[in-house]
Amino acid sequence: MPKTTLTLSEPISKMLKVYTAQVKSSLRAQSQVVEEALLEFFEKRGFKTKDTK
Repeated sequence: MPKTTLTLSEPISKMLKVYTAQVKSSLRAQSQVVEEALLEFFEKRGFKTKDTK
């Protein structure tokens, strides 16, 4: 899987850590949480993953 580096603000970074720990029971799942959030973001704007292939 390709890797991407992101810079997040401190409040968003903390929120991501808390959410991931509570919902996924592991901070290792941060990539999964971010990927799910990005998919939802793009789909709400009419951009489907098939459009990138």
